[in-house]
Amino acid sequence: MTTPPAEPVRILRCAACDRPLTGPLRLLPEAPERPPYDGRKNPDGSRGAPSTMPLGTYAVDPLPCGAPYVPHPDPEWMDVAHPGNAVQLDPDGPGCLMSAGPRDTQVVHPGDTRRYLSPDPAVRESGCCDVGRAGPNELCGGCGAVVATLFAGCTGPYETHFLPDAVRVAAP
Repeated sequence: MTTPPAEPVRILRCAACDRPLTGPLRLLPEAPERPPYDGRKNPDGSRGAPSTMPLGTYAVDPLPCGAPYVPHPDPEWMDVAHPGNAVQLDPDGPGCLMSAGPRDTQVVHPGDTRRYLSPDPAVRESGCCDVGRAGPNELCGGCGAVVATLFAGCTGPYETHFLPDAVRVAAP
């Protein structure tokens, strides 16, 4: 009996300058279910939602992700802006906002981007609960191109979503 071949290891690279944006990753068939967060300390002592993605993995998220947020067509609709995120009330009308951001983002554990990305100083985010809501907030550490959104709110998802046109998947 032969074992199936292992999924090849890949890295995400900047489409603008070809610099690596992650360490080695293995593709998962889909992103795992976002873990619930009850506000208690995590096993590592941190206080924040645990990461959706295991270290060393990535998945393609087919759903709209992040900014811009637009009114839902049904003014009675009350749900989260995108999976794992908080409800965002429409400041200009009844109901909630929903994500109209990019689809097919590559989602990774934020730890897989350390040393490769820099925070975008042009993005103003208030407090810890809104990290990621303003839109892409991470830059390529080489050329400074806008490449990703780090979501790191208190109770929302803890994950980095790469913009599909800003990166390419490549062999290490």
